[in-house]
Amino acid sequence: MSLILLPRRSAFRLLLGGVALAFLVAAALVAAGFAVVSAGARGPAPDFSSRPLRVGVGWLPPPDTPDMRLYVEEGFELDLAAALASALAAELRLVLVAPEAAEQALKAGEVDLVVTRAGAEDPLRRRARVVETGFSSGLSLAMRADRPLTAWSRLQGRTVCVTEANAHGLALAVRLGAQVRVLRAPAQALMLVRTGECDAALHDRALLDPLFGRMSWQKFSATLPPVEPTDLVVAVAPDDPGLAAAVEGALRPLSSPQTWQARREKWAATVSFEVYRDQVAADCH
Repeated sequence: MSLILLPRRSAFRLLLGGVALAFLVAAALVAAGFAVVSAGARGPAPDFSSRPLRVGVGWLPPPDTPDMRLYVEEGFELDLAAALASALAAELRLVLVAPEAAEQALKAGEVDLVVTRAGAEDPLRRRARVVETGFSSGLSLAMRADRPLTAWSRLQGRTVCVTEANAHGLALAVRLGAQVRVLRAPAQALMLVRTGECDAALHDRALLDPLFGRMSWQKFSATLPPVEPTDLVVAVAPDDPGLAAAVEGALRPLSSPQTWQARREKWAATVSFEVYRDQVAADCH
């Protein structure tokens, strides 16, 4: 896998393993009969045997983490990109593309597709072929239960932790007048809520809910109603119906509610462990 950084702007690890499995996936898609996107006329199937699949994403992790620790990421964009490359039998090349630059990157041919979040009225839905992945969520908070904020407006002047990858959350916190601390990973942001250094951590409510269901998080499960919902989508250039159809087919077996529930539970379990690991390491120093 290679990376490219443009001037403007991890869950799935599925190896669909070769041509035989590709035919099995295709057969399963025909049997399922569920249209994720109306792709119109189906163009020729894409061939990535001689070039990589270039996937635009809004954030790329740094090559190293503090103390070489591994962390689960804020969302599923990177893992979805890897799963699509595997399904399409392609080498993956990640390209840094800001969400607002997705349309231009597709139009200019800088990427083959973009994995991003899109709201119901996002202009990208009108200007690209958008394939739904089955994951959607609004933003919400994790707070200490003994001193919760009672309204979103109360974030003004309060310390709110967000991650580098959570551009939507960062923008919301800034608009609300919060004092923002930007962290590398969700576990780091959530740990600072437990220690009292942050009044709240801002994440997808769909990911916080399974975390709050764990006994060890009962004292840190105060929250507010989710706001500004978005969907995780894959955007393809409007003049490439063949790739849109291939992406739709590749996503179909990966996008059931049961599969997403399992991913959310795994995310919560992993983040909970990482918080415990980091707290224990901090207490030992």
